[in-house]
Amino acid sequence: MFTIGLTDHLEGPPDRPSREIFAEVTDLVRRADRLGVRYAWFSEHHAHAHQGHLPTPLLLALHLAGLTQEIRLGTAIICLNLHHPLDVAEQVAVADVLTAGRMAVGFGSGSTPEESALFGSAVADDRERQARFAEALRVIRSAWSGDWSGDAPHAFSVPPHRSLPVPSADLPGRCWVAVNSIGSARIAGDLGWNMLFSHLRTPEQYRDYCAAYRTAGGTGLVAANRPVFVGPDDATAFRCAEPALRTLWRRFRQEGKIPADTREPANPEELCAHPINFIVGGPETVARQLRELHEQSPFDVANVEVRWAGLSHALVCDSLRRLLEDVVPRLDNDTP
Repeated sequence: MFTIGLTDHLEGPPDRPSREIFAEVTDLVRRADRLGVRYAWFSEHHAHAHQGHLPTPLLLALHLAGLTQEIRLGTAIICLNLHHPLDVAEQVAVADVLTAGRMAVGFGSGSTPEESALFGSAVADDRERQARFAEALRVIRSAWSGDWSGDAPHAFSVPPHRSLPVPSADLPGRCWVAVNSIGSARIAGDLGWNMLFSHLRTPEQYRDYCAAYRTAGGTGLVAANRPVFVGPDDATAFRCAEPALRTLWRRFRQEGKIPADTREPANPEELCAHPINFIVGGPETVARQLRELHEQSPFDVANVEVRWAGLSHALVCDSLRRLLEDVVPRLDNDTP
């Protein structure tokens, strides 16, 4: 039916040492590798935007490649508006050569205004931003061919040269585009790269994006995203996850994703609704909700986020183990 991937934003309070957060994620990914998780992606954030401690996700992916065996490692996402695409193309190519083809790199067009300001990158309107994003992706694709003709998109001036190193020919087929709009879905489809969705979107939006992607010629993989916590049973799962649910709900209200005048639900199950879209429960409940999401909008990868403020590392590791050992077998999955 579908396989499992992980995304982590390396979140934590600003006064918590980054090395502790990196150590937790390293332990989690090594466990995920042993349990058969297919992908692990890491997000790019600067100056603690969205509480993230990791500005260079490709470095973490490369580091973890030396500590794992099978799991594909990458980024969800590299914010291309903060970088020159030729520099990104070269870094990814080096990482792919060093990891013998285990990179699964995701690219996105956006970042917060605060992050853009750090790099002197003006936040353009959606049309201009997406046009520049599409051009940046074409620069990356051309650089990986090893022979730059000089026919660069107008936003980037790159003289003719021979690009080195040349990565595996299948690298573009292992790359992903973050899709949060019809426009970005068309870009992904035109390139023929895979699609990564945000957990902030509904199944209806997923279907719309998939339709635009396929119409544009996209034939790649689709990864749907959901926060997930698996407990031994529903009651225990909600009791353990409630602090994380409330922390996330309040953060979303503060960030404007939930209207400021919305009253916080007393029932923790109501906290899981859109836009949080959190799946919480025992193995049977989580399996049922993942199956329902897949029926509403088919996908190839269930990209789950398991680390959240309010959950201890031990609880996160237990949840991941239950997901792979108790939930996946209930999915009748062909590719666990």
